[in-house]
Amino acid sequence: GKVVRSGDLVSYTAEEGVRILGEGKFLVSDSFPGNERTKYCLTSKIPLGVVLAIPPFNYPVNLAVSKIGPALIAGNSLVLKPPTQGAVSCLHMVHCFHLAGFPKGLINCVTGKGSEIGDFLTMHPGVNCISFTGGDTGIAISKKAGMIPLQMELGGKDACIVLEDADLDLVAANIIKGGFSYSGQRCTAIKVVLAMESVADSLVEKVKARVAKLRIGPPEDDCDITPVVTESSANFIEGLVMDAKEKGATFCQEYKREGNLIWPLLLDNVRPDMRIAWEEPFGPVLPVIRINSVEEGIHHCNASNFGLQVKLNQTP
Repeated sequence: GKVVRSGDLVSYTAEEGVRILGEGKFLVSDSFPGNERTKYCLTSKIPLGVVLAIPPFNYPVNLAVSKIGPALIAGNSLVLKPPTQGAVSCLHMVHCFHLAGFPKGLINCVTGKGSEIGDFLTMHPGVNCISFTGGDTGIAISKKAGMIPLQMELGGKDACIVLEDADLDLVAANIIKGGFSYSGQRCTAIKVVLAMESVADSLVEKVKARVAKLRIGPPEDDCDITPVVTESSANFIEGLVMDAKEKGATFCQEYKREGNLIWPLLLDNVRPDMRIAWEEPFGPVLPVIRINSVEEGIHHCNASNFGLQVKLNQTP
């Protein structure tokens, strides 16, 4: 599906390319006395030069193409730094571009660990623009890149606010899909549920029942919950879980981990002093915070360091 979507995006950017050449219009401003209104102004858009594209591990092809397509149609060349855990798929994708007739040197793929080659690429004087999708690394890139254009899609603590008149069966189904698909490893996954106290008990029970039906195992077995990307990621998630346990969160399931595989976990009665209330686990662990008003939920969302999106559930 993501490959087809990537192809559609290439077609879309190619079509949009005919509309980005520039424009012309008569100057009609009368801000200055005696200004002539017969002057015709032409504007044209010129390429930036070399664009450095850094996609994430979770969608290495689709989110690479979302950077490659616009950069190329605007007349730029591109250096692609694939994610360490998605380098092979990116290399195959670049090969497809070459098979399609793209000239050598237009798309350049540089593989390696970000910790080893990241600074070299992001601080290179030949780079004129950086497009990055990922987490806190984007902050470091922003500080080191200098005075060049940056496009940053970073992490999120995407909230699901559940009001008293919401359809709880529908909400529970959406929470499972939004919070646990891809084992929670999506920038826009539901990462915290803010539920009104009056419906929280019922909602938690409905979500628990659906969590129990999730299949856990390796991806080749077509399971719902599969191992997270790295051991360090699993360790980070476990740290958030243990912090919540020490501070009194209610575990709706037993915490279980085998290597990088973490069983889906719903944490109820999470409080603002717990790390999981604010930090992004990027895994199959979902906290529930009970609220007493929609204003309280909005306040929690606005207090976050992250952005991206929020889902509000109520009867229309």
